[in-house]
Amino acid sequence: MSRPPRPPGPRGHWLLGSLPEIQRDMPQALLDVTRTYGGITRLRMGPVSMYLVAEADLIIEMIARRPDEFRKSNRTRASLRGHLGQGLITLEGDEHRRHRRLMQPVMHTRAVAAQAQTMVDLARQRVASWPDGSRVRLLDEMADLTLRIVCAALFRLSDDAEAQRLVDAVHAFAGSLNVMLRQAFPLPGWLPTRANRLRRRTVRHVDELAYRLIRRRRAAGGDGGDLLSLLIGAEDSDDPGLSDVEVRDELLTMFFAGHETSAAALTWAFYLLGEHPEVAAGLRAEIASVVGDRDVAMADLPRLTLLGQVVKETLRLYPPAWVFDRSPRHDLVLGGHTIPKGANILFSPWVVHRDPRLWESPEEFRPSRFAGAVPPRGAYLPFGDGPRICVGNRFAEAEISLVLATMVPLVDLSRVDTGPVRPRGDATLRPEAGLPVRVTTLRS
Repeated sequence: MSRPPRPPGPRGHWLLGSLPEIQRDMPQALLDVTRTYGGITRLRMGPVSMYLVAEADLIIEMIARRPDEFRKSNRTRASLRGHLGQGLITLEGDEHRRHRRLMQPVMHTRAVAAQAQTMVDLARQRVASWPDGSRVRLLDEMADLTLRIVCAALFRLSDDAEAQRLVDAVHAFAGSLNVMLRQAFPLPGWLPTRANRLRRRTVRHVDELAYRLIRRRRAAGGDGGDLLSLLIGAEDSDDPGLSDVEVRDELLTMFFAGHETSAAALTWAFYLLGEHPEVAAGLRAEIASVVGDRDVAMADLPRLTLLGQVVKETLRLYPPAWVFDRSPRHDLVLGGHTIPKGANILFSPWVVHRDPRLWESPEEFRPSRFAGAVPPRGAYLPFGDGPRICVGNRFAEAEISLVLATMVPLVDLSRVDTGPVRPRGDATLRPEAGLPVRVTTLRS
């Protein structure tokens, strides 16, 4: 029997292959090759090959029906491990299942609901810090806001100076991690490169603060009303719980996964509402009808149907976690093509969410498309799927919804630059220029 062929793909540069296009504009490059070559594409990246899977059914086959045949790629683990250690993003097999089992109660709806008022309060404070008529870089503002939300949810610090030190340290930590993720080919951690020196410095600073907070909370005992208490107390009949090192790794994983993604989603949501003022007006009317002048609460969210549709449509058009990777544990056949053991396989919600076979007019912002039938499995993947689906999806959706419901009635954020807004494919999908906006106060 003949061996199934490898997938087709662009020839590219004689030496670099598709690397120049990927480095110049990876989101657009992935769309282009999918539209030209179909559901599985082979991309040559200098001396190595990458495989892009863009067929929804094949993605579900890979991540939900055959997950044990794949693992995170060596590239991703090499890029992340120096910062995140052994957390849910980097763990595999039995240890991943153990951590996920212990983490799920931490991210339960009740635990998230306990942080709702903090999210609302911090969103109100952010609006109050913007004078009417001022200009702000929205991505920076949302990144700082969501980081303060996750810091408050994790630690509930009463000392403002200590909270600010933690925020500053995690900002620097996230910046150095993005430097590592932008590298086309990760270099060994022991090399004295500028990126490695930056990583060691920012990780050391965050570790000092994180371990101090972990030790303090263990010594205090009881429930401190934050997610760190739940994380430290996470155990079951077969497991005594997480060590300090494991708690640290999950904390930093939550920092990484929990604030940059929400910041990007909120930035894109305000961009889309600004481009579609009729939707923004409808959203303000809905919030006024359901919430009135009081603070929005978790219990309001099921009745804010347009808000839910706006959030889902934003995550469809601009999924912050826009590309994932896997690596097969052995040679295998996927979609009639051979994929060799250890290959780098990409799948991208950004690409799938723009498939015209799955979505009518996929480039258009249509929140109403989520008013009807649930999309088929694999068509909508903002948090992934299968056993590695994002454990913090409830926290993220609640945070995005509560912040929007708080801020949209208070301010209008109009773009300063009316030119095209280009998505940049870093660790998250975000506007390349950070979306400068002008603030117009609607009410205090």
